[in-house]
Amino acid sequence: MPDRIESYKLLCTGGLFSSENHLQLSDDMPGSATQLINYEPSLYGGYRRVEGFEYYDKTFPEVGAGASEGKVLCIAYYRNEHIGEPYAISARKDLDADTYSFWYHTNYIGWRKMAHPARKYSERTWTVDKVRFVQFDFGNGSQIVFVDGVNNAIMFDGEDWFNLSPTGAGTIEDPGGDQVLARPATVDAFENHLFLSNDVEYQSIVAHSAPLNVTDFTDASGAGQIVSGFKVVQIKPFRDDLYVFGANSIKKLNPDIEAGFLLDQVTANVGCISTDSVVEIGGDLMFLSPSGLRPVAGTSRIGDVELQTISEPIKSLLMEAVSGTQLPSFNGVVIRAKSQVRYFLDSGDDSISVQNSPGLIGAIAEDKSGFKWQFGRLRGIRATCVTSEYIGAEEFVLHGDYDGCVYRQERGISFNNEDIIALYCTPYLDFGDTEIRKTIFNVNTFIRAEGPFEMYLGLDYNWGGNDTATPANYPQFSLGAPVDYGGSNVDYGAPNIIYGGGQEPLIRTSVEGSGFSVRATYVTVGQTSPYSIQGIVFEHSTEGRK
Repeated sequence: MPDRIESYKLLCTGGLFSSENHLQLSDDMPGSATQLINYEPSLYGGYRRVEGFEYYDKTFPEVGAGASEGKVLCIAYYRNEHIGEPYAISARKDLDADTYSFWYHTNYIGWRKMAHPARKYSERTWTVDKVRFVQFDFGNGSQIVFVDGVNNAIMFDGEDWFNLSPTGAGTIEDPGGDQVLARPATVDAFENHLFLSNDVEYQSIVAHSAPLNVTDFTDASGAGQIVSGFKVVQIKPFRDDLYVFGANSIKKLNPDIEAGFLLDQVTANVGCISTDSVVEIGGDLMFLSPSGLRPVAGTSRIGDVELQTISEPIKSLLMEAVSGTQLPSFNGVVIRAKSQVRYFLDSGDDSISVQNSPGLIGAIAEDKSGFKWQFGRLRGIRATCVTSEYIGAEEFVLHGDYDGCVYRQERGISFNNEDIIALYCTPYLDFGDTEIRKTIFNVNTFIRAEGPFEMYLGLDYNWGGNDTATPANYPQFSLGAPVDYGGSNVDYGAPNIIYGGGQEPLIRTSVEGSGFSVRATYVTVGQTSPYSIQGIVFEHSTEGRK
């Protein structure tokens, strides 16, 4: 009697789950992943291998080459429509000196040193680890303010630099004032005021400028200081309030006509443990707490917020990252076009190679139960600082590295000429019954190829038991993206365009092996265009119970 062949269909959705609960994943989340490295939720469904990155300037990749040393301390885009096109500004330690300098990028020339007051790289026991910034326009053109935790805050308006000193008179000629912090490490703009915080000597104080005047921090003009009651980790605006994050507490500043700003408690049980993990995405703030990633999200109740954890699927990974004695440095950036956030774990030095540098990717994606956060892991991007900005209709995602170079993400088919390693593992699937043996005949993978690529499929059975034979990996190939004759804007000579190519978005693979459960693993290593794995169909027969 011939075997009865059955099909089991799996839609690739849900993202990474670090849980080892095989039964739950098989029954409730078969489309999730137990390993998901260098994949992102695809806009067309499924998991898409991430794009590459390359030098921001291939001719002049290093910031201050020959005149600088060490890692990139800052990367920012400065835009001022009154003086010309936007351009990148970076910072790096001066060679053989205890100072650092700002550099700006010009096409065809490279990185050029900017004329600004001397910036100390270290003082006493303090050393510049990162230079943070905020850009704003209070009606007098675009301005950008930099802070580093060692020096006074410094402001650039496209032409001149202004050092915000505590001994200043609050004028253009003598900026600053009695309310300014001397060594702020965090900065933001809110309600037409500049806010500074996280001074190494006054860690609980948040200072603000006079209204509409960045250079005036005098009490007589309306500048002031607010004591938060805890060490400030970060400050960020959210809707009508400025949120003040501590390691174990969160408060918010809200504007008041008579009092200026009032400080209210949000929570005394949740805090932020990584300054640069605080990012805004989809109108919410996201930050890394001791229990995982949390958003500051508005609720239906007026003036209330939600702080629920959204990273439960990857909780064990995050707990591993934050379990050390040294709190982690997560450099976060938002890719707006994809509703995506990326975090790069900064080890604090260059002891971890670029190829082994870890990161995290999260995106808001839709499945049959609605829009949810889906996560995956990044590996192969080392970032000391990162930023994203729209220039016209094009989004630029830049990061600096310990090698002193600036890179642009979402570009190319490699990690700066290194192979991209991508790994996707399904859960162990029991097809509804853990006690019945199944023989697998075919694995049909539905893909969306954006160019030619080679992929390897591996199968293992019986929850990875050592006494179960594992077949050799199966190579799979795709010629690339076929096109229909008559399509618009098609370059028929392009290397990844296959004229007359097959229309079937499917790779059929005949396989062997049997077991009570099966897991599929997909691996690609190389420099190819991205592709998406959208779904998998297992063709199998049942053999009987144990």
